[in-house]
Amino acid sequence: MSATSLVVNRPSCFQFKTSFAPCTIMQISRYDVEALQQELTDVINRAPNFFLGAPIVIDLEKVKTLGDINFAQLKKILSERNLVPMGVRNGSPEQLAAAASHGLPALTIGKLSAETDKKRNEKQLTKLITSPVRSGTQIYAKEADLIVVAPVSAGAELLADGHIHVYGPLRGRALAGVQGNSNARIFCRTLEAELVSIAGYYLTKEDMQPPPESHGMISIYLDNEQVRIETIS
Repeated sequence: MSATSLVVNRPSCFQFKTSFAPCTIMQISRYDVEALQQELTDVINRAPNFFLGAPIVIDLEKVKTLGDINFAQLKKILSERNLVPMGVRNGSPEQLAAAASHGLPALTIGKLSAETDKKRNEKQLTKLITSPVRSGTQIYAKEADLIVVAPVSAGAELLADGHIHVYGPLRGRALAGVQGNSNARIFCRTLEAELVSIAGYYLTKEDMQPPPESHGMISIYLDNEQVRIETIS
């Protein structure tokens, strides 16, 4: 088994996370305004069409012990890069109050309780697709794994609360564990996707390093908040 993964050596200021709801989660992990601006510009430049006009929810869980966050400045930074700040989540009461005073209400979007997640996993089923998935088509396996035994075209979107298995070329987008299941995986034989995501953590095509040629399957999974790609011989 060989593995290919993308790891950033320096501490990151934030992590974008995809969501089944029509918002992108921006999880701030280190509050450094100058570094955040540069990192944000770099990320958007790598995939400008993906982020253009994207509604953003700011997740404060990893910085909720910080007492002083300039939400007016943070809102301005996002707006200047054609992102649309919608609100915040997971902050301290003081942070939520400060954010609200700058037009960023407290939101709970994309957050599941451990008990809800456990119940979903206990009754997880399988959804089978045998026809090619055309561009513009979205398929969602609610509370289930998704198995596709046909090609997936560019512009198509696969979503599943559980795992995603594709036994033809995987193009388009594939989002597994969309309700927060970090143990979900994506399996495919040919990886040509525009975006892959596990529990909201994602890689775009620009960031993917394709694994070595293999006659087996490709496995995409989450490890310590990093999306990793490996071949299974």
